[in-house]
Amino acid sequence: MSTPPSEPAAAAASHPPLPIVYQDEDVVAVSKPSGLLVHRDEHHRDAPAALQVVRDQTQRHLYPFHRLDRATSGILLFAFSSAAAAAWQEALAAAEAHKRYVALVRWPGSVPGLGDRWTCEQPLHDDKDVARAAHSEFALVERFRHCAVVDCRIHTGRYHQIRRHANLSGRHVIGDTTHGKGRINALYRERYGLHRLFLHLATVQLRHPRTGAALVLADPLPAELLSVLEGLRREAVTRPDAAPETA
Repeated sequence: MSTPPSEPAAAAASHPPLPIVYQDEDVVAVSKPSGLLVHRDEHHRDAPAALQVVRDQTQRHLYPFHRLDRATSGILLFAFSSAAAAAWQEALAAAEAHKRYVALVRWPGSVPGLGDRWTCEQPLHDDKDVARAAHSEFALVERFRHCAVVDCRIHTGRYHQIRRHANLSGRHVIGDTTHGKGRINALYRERYGLHRLFLHLATVQLRHPRTGAALVLADPLPAELLSVLEGLRREAVTRPDAAPETA
């Protein structure tokens, strides 16, 4: 008679495999959905987590060196050795490396004259209430009547950095239940079916640590976010005053 799986193993098995964006002898990159933890913690001991799901998919021990917030979707990287983890972490931190996030934010926001491209360098406090340097860049992609799609690039890796800097810029991310506006989130749930944070890590560009070749990893917007944009664009057609504009 087979032994029933433990609760953590059963939790991992209950989550479907994650789409693999890239894999070689050193790393695997997957598409993480919104709502899935990267790894378990003391508050979520038995919850499904990407680390366990991908470990079971690849049948390899994984070394986490990259993270995404639970609510954020997109590219997530794991290494197959501690040496590879260190090398890829260094490559991600290089000046030429680029991580492109896509977000839907309030527009034009509450800060007059902010413009279509802006930078936020407001220090962010960590869990010990210590202020840490933080640097984020934002650029308009597509504008709607009360919101806009923006590209986001972070030069530091603080907790909830994009979400906090967007909020400090008066242009919070739609669907953000921590740093956003509940009334606005409820409106987008009802009108456009947005039931999650609209923040997605779409592209990672870096030099491959082993070969030195330029590497571009891409993960298109998931269906539930594309559906929101389709709804906004349909509304723009039926309401000329809501027509989107492209930067």
